[in-house]
Amino acid sequence: MAYEPTLTAFTDANPMPRVEVLFSSFDPATAFVTVYRLAEDREYKVRGAVMAPTAGSLTRIDSEVPFGVVATYRAEMFDDSGASLGFTGTAAITLNVDDTWVHNPLDPSGGLRMQFRGSAATDLVRPTDGEVFFPLGRRVGVVISGQRRGLVGVPLDMIVDSPADADQFQRMLGDYASTTVPVLCIRIGATARARLPRPLFAAVLEAHEMDVNYTLGTGSTIAIQMTGDEVSPPAAGIIIPLLSRADINASYATNAAIAADNLTRLAVNRRYDLAGAAG
Repeated sequence: MAYEPTLTAFTDANPMPRVEVLFSSFDPATAFVTVYRLAEDREYKVRGAVMAPTAGSLTRIDSEVPFGVVATYRAEMFDDSGASLGFTGTAAITLNVDDTWVHNPLDPSGGLRMQFRGSAATDLVRPTDGEVFFPLGRRVGVVISGQRRGLVGVPLDMIVDSPADADQFQRMLGDYASTTVPVLCIRIGATARARLPRPLFAAVLEAHEMDVNYTLGTGSTIAIQMTGDEVSPPAAGIIIPLLSRADINASYATNAAIAADNLTRLAVNRRYDLAGAAG
């Protein structure tokens, strides 16, 4: 099929492992696209790529791609009236990262490498809403049930290596200066044996910071004790982009300098090495 994406894996911590999804061309009538990722039989819209305007090409960074499983990408193309032009071809990639990474989906720059404790993910339950009734004359019950839900009350106990990392984790859930949705994207390592969805989006309404050896002065390890319920991720059209126009402006004195260093508009949009230049 035509217009399939080019996928590039990045396994470094700048700011965390990710995949660049690059569409170099679309159907000439394309004005908007929505990009999808399929992994482990679940399809998600790629964050920041929902009815995204395009001038013939598009690049996005996917920071929610799971580790150790095949992720397949494609885009649905739309004309300027919003009518679908069909889907592009597909491309697949596997991001082999052994560490577990956690971040708030709305801020991919704040990702943190964390480690599960032995008590994590040891009790997994997906309840079904319902009730058993015992009508008169029936020896066994009759169940009136609804839909089975996702995971609830999952123990997600983790540890971090320093107070700075503990502070960064707390910022994922909001701090004195900022408010955000208390949802974490947890991407377990490729070789981890935890039977959790890849990725897991978990609502964490309460996180207990437990000292391990920090207050004793013998180390800097801090434990985070928490439980989470599996939830839908925040709307995929909402994101704090890694690369902004302010970063580009902070890196070049003039538009002429931008043009001299980047052959095309797409090349400018791919200058992820400049992310954060605006401070």
